Amino acid sequence: MKKILFSLLILPLFSAIAQPCSGGKINNPGNQNDYPCNGIDLVKYISASAMGADEAQDSWGWTDVDGNGDEYAIVALDNGTAFVNISASGGPVYLGRLNSHSGGSNLWRDVKVYNNHAYIVSEVTNDGLQIFDLTNLRGLTGSPVATFSEDGFLSFGDGGSQNNRAHNIVINEDSGYGYVVGVNRASNNNGGPIFVKLFPDPKNPTIVGEYGSSDYFHDAQVVIYDGPDTRYHGREIMIGANEDEVVIVDVTDKNNPVNLSTISYTNVHYTHQGWFTFDKRFFILGDEVDEENIGGGTRTFIFDFNDLEDPKLHFTHTSSTVGAIDHNGYVKGNRFYLANYSAGMRMFDITSIYNSSASASMSEIKYFDTFVPNNSAAFHGTWNVYPYFKSGNIVISGFGNANTNGDGGVFIVKDPNYDAVNPVAIAQNISVSLGVDGTVKITPDQIDNGSTDNVVVWAKRLDQDTFTCADVGTNVVTLSIYDGNENVSTTTAIVTVVAETTTFSAFWSNGQPDAGKNVVFNANYKTSDLGKSSIEACSCEIKNNAIVTVDSGEYMKVGGNVIVDAGSQLIVEHQANFVQENDDAIVTNNGSINVKLTTPAMNARDFLLLGSPMTSDGISAFADGLPAYQVLNHTTANFQPYSGTPPIVGVNFYDQEQNDWTNFSGTLAPSEGYLVRPSYTQNGTYNYEYNQGTLNSGEITYAAGYNTSKESSANVLSNPYASAIDAAMLIENNAILDEVYFWEHNTTPGTGIPGPQSENFNMEDISTYNGTMGIPSATGGTTPNGIISTGQGFGIKANAAGDVTFNNAIRLTSGNTTLRKTTEKDLIWLTVREGQYHMGSTAGIGFLESATADLDQGFDTEKLGTVVSLYSHLDDGSQHLGIQGREAFDAGMRIPMGFSTLIDVDGGLAYVISISDLRGVNLEAVSVFLEDHVANTVTNLSNANYEFTSEAGTYNNRFTLRFQTLLSGDTDSVVDSLVVFPNPTTGIVNIQSPDSTLEKVTIYDAQGRILLEKVIKATNTNFNKQQNQANDFDEINISGFNPAVYFMSLQTSNGTVNRQIIKE
Repeated sequence: MKKILFSLLILPLFSAIAQPCSGGKINNPGNQNDYPCNGIDLVKYISASAMGADEAQDSWGWTDVDGNGDEYAIVALDNGTAFVNISASGGPVYLGRLNSHSGGSNLWRDVKVYNNHAYIVSEVTNDGLQIFDLTNLRGLTGSPVATFSEDGFLSFGDGGSQNNRAHNIVINEDSGYGYVVGVNRASNNNGGPIFVKLFPDPKNPTIVGEYGSSDYFHDAQVVIYDGPDTRYHGREIMIGANEDEVVIVDVTDKNNPVNLSTISYTNVHYTHQGWFTFDKRFFILGDEVDEENIGGGTRTFIFDFNDLEDPKLHFTHTSSTVGAIDHNGYVKGNRFYLANYSAGMRMFDITSIYNSSASASMSEIKYFDTFVPNNSAAFHGTWNVYPYFKSGNIVISGFGNANTNGDGGVFIVKDPNYDAVNPVAIAQNISVSLGVDGTVKITPDQIDNGSTDNVVVWAKRLDQDTFTCADVGTNVVTLSIYDGNENVSTTTAIVTVVAETTTFSAFWSNGQPDAGKNVVFNANYKTSDLGKSSIEACSCEIKNNAIVTVDSGEYMKVGGNVIVDAGSQLIVEHQANFVQENDDAIVTNNGSINVKLTTPAMNARDFLLLGSPMTSDGISAFADGLPAYQVLNHTTANFQPYSGTPPIVGVNFYDQEQNDWTNFSGTLAPSEGYLVRPSYTQNGTYNYEYNQGTLNSGEITYAAGYNTSKESSANVLSNPYASAIDAAMLIENNAILDEVYFWEHNTTPGTGIPGPQSENFNMEDISTYNGTMGIPSATGGTTPNGIISTGQGFGIKANAAGDVTFNNAIRLTSGNTTLRKTTEKDLIWLTVREGQYHMGSTAGIGFLESATADLDQGFDTEKLGTVVSLYSHLDDGSQHLGIQGREAFDAGMRIPMGFSTLIDVDGGLAYVISISDLRGVNLEAVSVFLEDHVANTVTNLSNANYEFTSEAGTYNNRFTLRFQTLLSGDTDSVVDSLVVFPNPTTGIVNIQSPDSTLEKVTIYDAQGRILLEKVIKATNTNFNKQQNQANDFDEINISGFNPAVYFMSLQTSNGTVNRQIIKE
């Protein structure tokens, strides 16, 4: 497509004002531009040449709500940006232009508005993000035409020929974040959105994150979500058009955007742009070049986003009148406005898209065609339409004839029958009762009491439609009434939420308890007794000297407040769960509350990390007949990692100065962890009871200490509630947490353990859990499952100063309760161990969508400083990770791994690496291989452990973990043991077949042609039998092959295996 700049002529700015659509056209006597139309009048046309440009492209609007209310069109041009006052006396007036930042020209420039500022990007190299203060337009008349200067600029490039280019900018005006898409950043030429914070100073935005390293977003819409999928209410959601699919991303956390789902459609050619319907139920999308490639009418795709994690194609609309290319489309009320290139702007009624898929439809009702010659599938005519002015003015911008400079430009049009009158909203008060699940949902029709509109009431919305136990009583709700043009009127009503009551004496007075009822106990109740069970309630009161016991394995879950009257008692047994849901819910203790905890069997001098679920307990809680021998609390400010001999490589909880723990005798602070040593001389199990004050509930904060670095910032915390909590949610909710550590007390502290004190605890006894997975301690025991039990203490290394916040949302009634999105994971645990001193460790690697190949906070954790360590690296060989979270599993992944040992024995020791556990359908479908780059061996860990000998030392990148899937034609008996490596290769391929004899190799190209076929013999020039320390392998030389993908058929004594190889 052209673009040769020429000497600009000053042409008339417009052809007419408020020219009516009559007889299917705008009648321009003596003018060839009799624009075809239906129900749309022309207010004014301003050509591109009149604005100093070859072509107009995108456009947006600004209403000066802080000034006199004037409406302005902002028009993107090939070489700058123009500004038009639509509200000027006598009709729209061109005020002036802002030249491109670089001075260059291009066919793609885009603009959006936030807080009285325009933000402009283009695909001109070095144009970056221009910022213009729109209040500069106040008071201008267009005489003379102004040339403006930019008020701000943001560079998002990093050098090179494609520096600072972008296709589009998307702004969520509700959040104040901009999203630069279609990005070219030179060396990081990724196309993925850059997240830009536009506040507090709109002239000086800052880059705060980005999505993906190679995922091209052509256009997008970003909203604070309030649609039908209530799981994501209040989240910032991006809907991206990504060339061949629609991508739904949660971008609330700019450091960790989460892909929720993707969806495509048949005959995809270029997934271009789309827009939510008013209620965010449907997303209307255009494919830009399908008409050009397959012909037929203009196709528009309507997706049902009722479930953001599982979107569906609702139906496809195909125009019966035009086959022009569709570009940008926007929704306003029950209208869809489409920039339809050579067919101009098309307006559709979308009321019927809410029908079932079989009968859903949208119908064209009006149009204004800016390109007179034809409606062909070519890039002439209308690029963009902006329909959001309150007045009903519509901005249309675009090329005109793509092969003619200076035509096109901006059209201001309007429906002469546009309705700008607000509806009349009338509401009524209602009363509703909670259901058995503790909620009740109402509809706008229950509140509406005869609202009206001069045309038609199109939509009704409530600012709150779901009520829970927290809402019992009176609630003020706002009813909004909309007409088809999104004119709105609001009013309020009172919704009274009622919870029924059931009382237990010898039986329940009003049916069994449920989450929607107030529960009263007038008699003793044990959840484990015959005929009784766990309790769910909206509120709870224990009275009449009743004793209510929540037994082990049972729970009481209360949405709101709990009252224990004088003379009454609440007992929460060991391993029971007492949960409150609302963070403002309290427990009033006028009687007595007892929370019980039983320790594991402990040796003399052994200790636990414990805290208290009550508000006022002291160290007397740690007494079972006799007080605990010792209670210590931890001071992070005194902690400096131990650096003695032997050195501890990895995460270290030893203190160099031996002064981070001190004797404690005061009140136990909620969420703080304490070191409790029950006895110095006796073994046994200890029964502790917390009974002072009342139960902790709601938001509880722990002020984490930070000593300039994460490694120096050891803190000891505890679960502050009388229920289990979810460690993954705790980590997810707290940015200063990357993982939690548990003391497994497998080893009694003693003098034989290296460290700074005379009675050192064993670093080998620490297990780890993060957002990816848990790994057990080096001395064995249970692998953490993400559940932190009542009173259980744990360690953290804070990555910054700040508070760790606990709340009721992370409390559990059992080990399986979670309201978060289920994340599919593939997890593998690899263990190394030696037999003489019985030392070892476990490395964990998890594959999940929310992690990446880079270092991810909350998903990657440094290895512990154990005597023997197995750990993984990032792809570049950096880091020493005990747990590594990687992106979703792909069998082609290669995971570099390292090994270290402090055991110094002449001749070294024998070590064994094995798979200790493996979970996930993808990992279960592959064989797992470990390549030892020192011994030059490859071992199938799915079939056998790997044994090797090593002296003391650190061996980074010694191993590579890789995977292999079955190909069609494989013989099951041999596939798991046969290995081809390296792959990809530059020439030499090794074939290892430890369980069978390799007899014949055949190599095919992608067309199935045989390129090499040989029987394996020692004299063959292409093959060479190699010997090494532990394995035999055959070597094949394909250095003469061109770089490509090939297929290898391997015939062995036990069957045939097919492998794909890549020649680089």
